Amino acid sequence: MNWTAFFNDLQEWMKASNVMLQREGLTSDRYWKWLTETLGMIEVRYNRNPLVVKILVAVADYQEEQWRKEKGKER
Repeated sequence: MNWTAFFNDLQEWMKASNVMLQREGLTSDRYWKWLTETLGMIEVRYNRNPLVVKILVAVADYQEEQWRKEKGKER
């Protein structure tokens, strides 16, 4: 497993995520479609390594927590 490559890809994903968040917003369906598709591609790229999967799930979970906070503000 090339952990340097994985963490570089994850860092690039986070930069792209920030751009998507600015463009689409955390509560947009487009952002969530992009998130699931791109995290899925990273997962496959690293052969669904169990630790990679856990890290990517943690990233998605964190974004979901932020989404829940944002949705709570909209009420």
